[in-house]
Amino acid sequence: MNLRPSTRAGARLKRLLAVSCLTLGAAVLDPTQAAGQPADLGGLMSLLGRVERVEADYRETVTSDLIATTISQRGMLIYQAPDRLERVDDGGNGFVLDGQQLNLINDGQVVRELNVADLPSLQALVGALRAIFAGDLETLRAAYELDYRALNEHWELDLEPIDTDLKMVLGRLHLVGTGATITRIDTTERNGDMRAMYMTLKRRRPAVLN
Repeated sequence: MNLRPSTRAGARLKRLLAVSCLTLGAAVLDPTQAAGQPADLGGLMSLLGRVERVEADYRETVTSDLIATTISQRGMLIYQAPDRLERVDDGGNGFVLDGQQLNLINDGQVVRELNVADLPSLQALVGALRAIFAGDLETLRAAYELDYRALNEHWELDLEPIDTDLKMVLGRLHLVGTGATITRIDTTERNGDMRAMYMTLKRRRPAVLN
């Protein structure tokens, strides 16, 4: 039996409403995204500063003129306010930065302990990532020139080092994100190596930022 025109129109209307509801639900899942990107760098840092904890899966690729193939690794990155940052790959290698102490990890074990205050360049490099998650604009401005751009669907932030020693190893950091979620960090090193880290948010506290 053929549907009457009014019935077919009603069915199309129901499908349209269902799709609209799904789209609306996705859009308002994170109000920081639905309202658009922070208008300026101060707004972005204020938003990030309200995050208490972040857990994200990451995938990092490294491209070098000295190596024919691209190196890729996966792992987890955890930020816990106010100053703890942990990054460990699936092989158990990475670091934990807690306050001024940096523990280097190999095969799941701490193999070296450093005080980043004794190594200014290391403090500026590793500390930049922590300062970004913490929304610490003062720390970032002390070590980097900052260029922030708010676009329709995402924001971008470039950091170029001010410190002379740091300039010798680091060219630029380029970050991309949406609202309070950082999705990508590109690192350009002075030797030409390029690192691209893509992050997928697993958990965040608070889950929604108003």
